[in-house]
Amino acid sequence: MSGEPKIQLEKSTSVWRKDIKVNPKSLFMSLGKAAINGAFLKWDELAKSGVEVLDALGLEKEPGEIAGLLIVRSLMQAMQDLLRENRELVQQPDNLQGLYQQLNSSLASGELVINQEFFLRPQQLPIVQTAKTGFLQWLEEFVEKPVEAQKISDRLPTYFVFALNDQWVKHSQDYLVLKEVLDTPFTQATKREQGWLRYRAWLQKRVEEPMFLEAFSLKQVYVPLRAYYEREVKCPPEQRLERGIVESKDNEQVVVNLNKELETWLQEAKSDDAIRLISGGPGSGKSSFSKIFAAQLAEKGEIPVLFIPLHLFKLSDDLVRAVGEFVQVEGFLPHNPLDRSDGESRLLIIFDGLDELSMQGKIAAEAAREFIEEVRLKVNQFNQHHTRLQVLISGREVVVQANRSKFRQPQQLLYLLPYFVTEAQRQGYIDKQKLLEQDQRQLWWQSYGKAKGKNYTGLPPELDRDNLLEITTQPLLNYLVALSIERDKLQFSEDTNLNQIYEDLLEAVYERGYENNRYHRVTEGIQKDDFTDILEEIALACWHGDGRTTTVGEIEKHCDNSGLRGILDRFQESFNEDSKASVTRLLTAFYFRESGGVRASEKTFEFTHKSFGEYLTAKRIVLGVKLIYEDLEERQKNRRKGCDESEALVTWANLCGASAMDEYLFRFIRDEISVQNPSDVGKWQKTLCSLIEFMLNHGMPMECLTDIPNFHEKMRQARNAEEALLAVLNACARVTKEVSEIKWPSPDAFGAWISRLQGQRIGGENVLVLDCLSFLDLQGCILQIRDFFRANLERANLERANLKGVNLYKAILEEAILEEAILERANLKGVNLEGAYLERANLKGVNLEGANLKGAILYKADLEGANLEGVILEGANLKGVILEGAKLQWANLEGADLEGAKLQWANLEGANLEGAKLQWVILEGANLKGVILEGADLEGAKLQWANLEGAKFQWANLEGANLEGANLKGTILEGKDSEPD
Repeated sequence: MSGEPKIQLEKSTSVWRKDIKVNPKSLFMSLGKAAINGAFLKWDELAKSGVEVLDALGLEKEPGEIAGLLIVRSLMQAMQDLLRENRELVQQPDNLQGLYQQLNSSLASGELVINQEFFLRPQQLPIVQTAKTGFLQWLEEFVEKPVEAQKISDRLPTYFVFALNDQWVKHSQDYLVLKEVLDTPFTQATKREQGWLRYRAWLQKRVEEPMFLEAFSLKQVYVPLRAYYEREVKCPPEQRLERGIVESKDNEQVVVNLNKELETWLQEAKSDDAIRLISGGPGSGKSSFSKIFAAQLAEKGEIPVLFIPLHLFKLSDDLVRAVGEFVQVEGFLPHNPLDRSDGESRLLIIFDGLDELSMQGKIAAEAAREFIEEVRLKVNQFNQHHTRLQVLISGREVVVQANRSKFRQPQQLLYLLPYFVTEAQRQGYIDKQKLLEQDQRQLWWQSYGKAKGKNYTGLPPELDRDNLLEITTQPLLNYLVALSIERDKLQFSEDTNLNQIYEDLLEAVYERGYENNRYHRVTEGIQKDDFTDILEEIALACWHGDGRTTTVGEIEKHCDNSGLRGILDRFQESFNEDSKASVTRLLTAFYFRESGGVRASEKTFEFTHKSFGEYLTAKRIVLGVKLIYEDLEERQKNRRKGCDESEALVTWANLCGASAMDEYLFRFIRDEISVQNPSDVGKWQKTLCSLIEFMLNHGMPMECLTDIPNFHEKMRQARNAEEALLAVLNACARVTKEVSEIKWPSPDAFGAWISRLQGQRIGGENVLVLDCLSFLDLQGCILQIRDFFRANLERANLERANLKGVNLYKAILEEAILEEAILERANLKGVNLEGAYLERANLKGVNLEGANLKGAILYKADLEGANLEGVILEGANLKGVILEGAKLQWANLEGADLEGAKLQWANLEGANLEGAKLQWVILEGANLKGVILEGADLEGAKLQWANLEGAKFQWANLEGANLEGANLKGTILEGKDSEPD
C-alpha cells in the first residue's frame, strides 16, 4: 500500500505472536550499579554500545531484555535531547548515576507487558509517566526554579515517542529479534511506513521544543488563532442604489476559527479548491500556527502532512523535484511523497513563509509569484481525477496581497486576526460565532503565568494601554513585552514603542550571559556596546544575504569591513577558541540557531524570528547615518580627517546596496530614529539632503566598490542604496516634521530619479520609495503623467509643480502645498487632500471622485469640468473657485466657503451644502436637485435656470439671490431670511 500507514487493530483478533515481558526497574538498577564502577556514566556510552550493553550488565540477549533496552534507550535519548535544548537553563550533570538511581526508585517493581498500547500510544505508557516523575525530581537539582523543571519534564512523553521511532530506525540491527517475535504495524512496518511514523513523531516533537530560551514550549502557551476571509456582499441591485449612484462591489469580512476552518477544508477535499493562503504581519503567529496544525494532523495520522519552511526550500523550475530534494535533505522519508507514480495518494503540504522563498537570481516578489504559479499548476495536474494534493501557504501580508488576484474563491485567503479586537473594530466584521468577543490576551497571560510559575490572571494592568494595543495583541510582540515585564526595567508609557522593547530584550540577553550557574557564559569577556555592535553586523550579514540566514565566514567578513575584528579576537582569547567557535558562541546568545543549510561549504545560521534581524539591521543603518554625519563634520573641521560626500556614499552603498529595503525594515528604522535626540535627527536630515544632491549631480560612486562583479549588479545595488537614502531621509523628516530641502539639479531631476527607483509597476503593490515622499520640497518639479498610485506625499511642497495627467489614485497629500500647481486631467480619485493648500491650482478636468478635501484651501482654484462626485469638502475654502460644469453629485460641502465661486452648469445633485457660504456664487444652470442648503448663505447668488427640485432651503439666506427660471418644484423654503429676486 502506498502512503502513510494507518494503525488499526481489530479488538477481536490478537495480532501478537507472543507477549514480551520487560522489567525496566531491574535494567535501571543494573545501570546504576554499572555507573558506580565507571561504566555508562555518559549519555553517548549507552547510545553507542548496542545490545552489548546487556553483556556488560550481565543480562541475557532475550526479547524481554532487548525490548527493555529499546525503552530505556528511548527514554534516555529523550531526556538527553531535553537537556541539550535547555542547556541555558540546566547545569549539565557530571554523570548519570544519580539519574539512574532516581528512575530506579520512581519505578514500581514488577514486569511491564508489551502489548498493543505500547506501539499505538507509547507516550501514554505508565512507565513513561513514572519516568517523567523521576526525571522531574532529578532535574530540580540542576535548575534555578522548580517550575522550569516541571515544564521541561512535561515534554518528556512527546520526546520519548520521537526517540522510540528514531532508535528503531537508527539502530534497527539491535532490535531484529523483536521483529521476529512481534507482529505489529510498528515492528513490521516497511521502510517507507517507518519513515512516516518517525516524521510524524518529529512534527509533534517540534511544537514541544523550548520556545526561545524558555523552559516551556510553544504548545504549552499556544492560543488558537482566529482569522477572517473576504466575500462579496450579496444584495439586490435596488439595495445597492444609494443617493442615486450604483456602488461598486463591496466586501464583508467573515470571522472564523482558523483551525476548524482548515480542518473542514481538508475533510471536504474539493479538487478545484485545494489551496489556502494564510496572511499575517511579522509576529502574527503564522509559523506557530503552521507548526501546531502540522503537529495536530500528525498526531491524528489520517492525512500525511509535509511541513516545509520556505527559507530552507530551493525551488528551481519544478515543484515535484524541489520537494524531493527537500525531503532527501531532511532525512526522514526515503521517498518523494509528491512523486507522480510512487507518491502518496493523499497529501497536505504546508509551505511556511512565502516572503522568505529563495530562488536563484530572483527578487523576492518575482520568486513568490513564480512559486505560486508553479503550485497552482501542480495542484491542478495532481487533482485531475481525485483530490490527491492540498497546499497551505503562509506569508506576510505584502507578498500574499500581491498574489491575491490569482485566488478568487472567497475562503482561499485567510487573514490572521490579533489576540484582541476593539469593540469599535468589531463592527467591521461578520462574527456570527462571536469569536471576537474574547480577549485572547487574557488566555495567553494565564498560560504564560503557569509556564513561568507566576500568578497572572490575565493581561497586567500596566500593559492595558491604547498605545500598546498593537504590541500586546500580536503573539510574538506580546511575548517580548512579557519578557520586559519580567525584567521590570522598562517603564511602559504612552510613548513606548516596539524598538524600546527590543532594546530591553537585547539588554536582558547580555545580562543573562553573566548570570551564575549557566552552561554557557556567552557574553563573558565582551562589553555591552561591543556585543550589540557584533549582533548588528550579524543582522547586516543576514540582510545582505538572503534576508534570514548567514554563515560564520560572512559574519567575519562584515566585522573586518566594519573594524570590529578586534572584538572577535578578544572574545576568542577569553575562551581559548578559534574564531569560528567564538562567532558560533555569539550566535547562540541572541535567538539564533542552525538553519540546516549550507552556503559556500559552511553551515548557515538564522534568527529564530525574522523581526529580530530586522530590528538589529535598523539599528545598524541608523548607526551608519550617525557615523557618516560625524565623518562629514570632521572633514569640515580638518580636511585630513573624516570623509567627503563621495566617500560617504561609498560607505552607504556598502551598507544598503546589497539588498532592497522593505516596509518592515523601514518601520523599525522609523521607530529607531524616533527615540534618538531630535536635534541630532534634524542634523542627519540636512546631511542626507546634501548626499542626495551630490548623488544626483555626480551619480553613486559604484566604481569604488571593487568587489561587485559586473555593471548590472552595480546598477542594482546603486538603486537599492539610493532608495534607502530617500527612505531614511523620510524617516528623519517624520520625526522633525520639517520639509526636506533638496536643490534639484533640474526641474525634471526628481521625476527621472523616482522613475528609475520605481521601475515598471507589476500589480497594485508599491515599491517602498512611494511611501517615502512626504515632507519633500518639490517646488516647480516636472512630474507629468507620473505614477504616484497610493503614494505618500503628506506635507510635501508641490508649489508650481507640473502634475498634469499624474496618477494620484488614493494618494496621501494631507496638508501638502499645491499652490499654483498644474493638476489638469490628473487622477485624484480617493486622494486625501485634507488641509491641503491648493490656492490658484489648475485642476481642470481632474477626477476627484471620493476625495477628501476637508479643510482644504482652494481659493481661486480652477476646477472646470472636474469630477468631484462624493468628494468631502467640509469646511474647505473655495472662495472664487472655478467649478464650471463640475460633477459634485453627493459631495459633502458642509460649512464650505464658496463665496464668489463659479459653478455654472455644475451637477450638485444630492450634495450637502448645509451652512455653506455661497454669497455671490454663480450657479446658473446648475443641477441642485435634492441638495441640502439648510442654513446656507446664498446672498446675491445667481441661480438662474438652476434645477432646485426637492432642495432644502430651511433657514437659508437668499437675500438678493437670482432664481429666475429656476426649477423650485418641491423645494422647502420655510424659515428663509428673505424672498429671492
